[in-house]
Amino acid sequence: MIKLIVTDMDGCLLDGAGCMPGDFDETFQRMEEKDVIFAAASGRSITGLQKPFGETAHKMAFLSDNGACAYYKEECLFSHTIAREDYLPVLLEARKYRDLIPVVCGVKDAWIEDADKLTQKDIAEISKYYPTWKECRYEEIPEDVIKVALLYFDDIEKNIYPVFNRFSNERLLCKVTAFVWIDLFDASVSKGTGVAALQERLGIRKEETVVFGDYLNDIPMADHAIRSFAPSNAHPDVLERFTDVIGSNESGAVTKTIRDIISQA
Repeated sequence: MIKLIVTDMDGCLLDGAGCMPGDFDETFQRMEEKDVIFAAASGRSITGLQKPFGETAHKMAFLSDNGACAYYKEECLFSHTIAREDYLPVLLEARKYRDLIPVVCGVKDAWIEDADKLTQKDIAEISKYYPTWKECRYEEIPEDVIKVALLYFDDIEKNIYPVFNRFSNERLLCKVTAFVWIDLFDASVSKGTGVAALQERLGIRKEETVVFGDYLNDIPMADHAIRSFAPSNAHPDVLERFTDVIGSNESGAVTKTIRDIISQA
């Protein structure tokens, strides 16, 4: 019997416009009836991750910031921060690139430098993931930092990732998380370690877990699930690694598959 279902958000549960599938409430109710815990996993901050779920959020589990933080029923289970000496060189390098926007993600808020230079397109994309962002000089971030997110609208995997991957070391990991986003965070964590920690805390086994994901940062989750589902629009590496391919995120394939899984329990 499946006891834990974990899904990525953008490009997976959400459609291309960032909207929840129309049958989500019905699907969540069925999971509750079967005592299945539902978790959302994302590179988003916790505020940005909870927002689409409204009142349902207080019943769920969350893995925010690519697994650096975990929450269950609004309780913070853990958070992993990165040292200033690791993240500040990334920000200083990022200043050299005109169209690259760093977002420094703290434990409570997200921070951006020179906010007056942001376009409406920039603000819309940033606010989707980090709705409580504030302005601050990068040398003066007033709280512990969980990760640095880099926003770049022109194929970030090809044009920016090769530059910033050199900052990866035994403490810091650089990961492409979407077509326009790169995250740098604690090298000891991933969405996979987040799933494992959540399983341990809740007393749930790999054989009782399924996951859904579409991008490179979702791949580690597959190691902690009996089955892993990739929408047809997923990154080729995810399609190859996950056990099953389903319909696209535009067709609401995640919730349809969840209901199929629940009906078999």
